[in-house]
Amino acid sequence: MRGVSQGEGSLMPSAAFVRASFGFVSDPAKIGRVTDDAATSRRHALGAIALGGGVGCVAIGVPAVRLLLAPARAGSSSGRWIKTVPIEALPEGEPTRVPMIADHHDAWVIEKNVPLGAAWLVRRGESVRAWSAVCPHLGCAVGRSVTGRGFHCPCHDSLFDAMGRRLNGPSPRDLDALDTRVADRFVLVDFRRFRQGVPQKEPVG
Repeated sequence: MRGVSQGEGSLMPSAAFVRASFGFVSDPAKIGRVTDDAATSRRHALGAIALGGGVGCVAIGVPAVRLLLAPARAGSSSGRWIKTVPIEALPEGEPTRVPMIADHHDAWVIEKNVPLGAAWLVRRGESVRAWSAVCPHLGCAVGRSVTGRGFHCPCHDSLFDAMGRRLNGPSPRDLDALDTRVADRFVLVDFRRFRQGVPQKEPVG
């Protein structure tokens, strides 16, 4: 048999046969080249893994950054025009409490018909005045005065006249007026929130 040596009654593969079969390299220079090639391949593989991991981290990180920044963009003191009721639904000169309902948008979700607050509307002919229904003192809900045509906060007895001007009580300022306009016979209100407990009217996000 080729590649097999006979001796002392047994068959033994020759050294050349073993080297050819299993790829053994006897030349030290060739051994060095094989080792270097293997090390280079490992470095290339590790580099590809690291690059892929970096790209994956960036891809994951971009939505995360958007998620962190989204709440900062969502809140705004610039107000929002909200369509409320037909102007004909408001009695002449009589304060009417109207809920402020609109769609709420955040980074990922749109909620339909979300109650945002309320405002007092007073019609004068073809124009409408509006005031926030939140007391400037500590944020309680302002109602109609039981003794006159103005407004009253039941929490700490702040009293306002029919034009929203403060008459007495701990409120630091008048009721917060809101801009309005009429479009297609509907009353639109520029709904905002304001800082409580301060004498100045300061919009907040």
